Amino acid sequence: MLNLRRTLPILLLLAGLGTATPAARADDYGSTASLKLGSGLSNLTLGWLEVPKNMINTSNQTNVLFGISGGLLKGMLHMVGRTLTGAVDFITFPVPTQPIAHPEFVWQKFSEETTYGPAFTPGTARDQKPAPPAAAPYSKM
Repeated sequence: MLNLRRTLPILLLLAGLGTATPAARADDYGSTASLKLGSGLSNLTLGWLEVPKNMINTSNQTNVLFGISGGLLKGMLHMVGRTLTGAVDFITFPVPTQPIAHPEFVWQKFSEETTYGPAFTPGTARDQKPAPPAAAPYSKM
């Protein structure tokens, strides 16, 4: 029992240091995995902050009445999106990819709208250039 009292605070400290967001983003495995784990855990638990964030941002863009009603609806949709992408990031943090939600944390760039990865960005399918047509195999031989 005495060993557990000494080792538990040390393990908790090491776990906390491992999930801290690095100040300078390096492209190594440890920093990418810890960023994904930290953002996944925070988005999983703090996704509900999308509701007041969107109410405030919609009120600033239009008016207070629409900000309360439309921002509430928009915030609830983003709350579900951020919570689900947080769960996916938390579960798949060993895979060294970038987090799905942008900005990574709900409190970053508070006035910016939340987007979900490059696959979910509006307009990405339209902006891709079509492949050039293939030449006929036996034309003008």
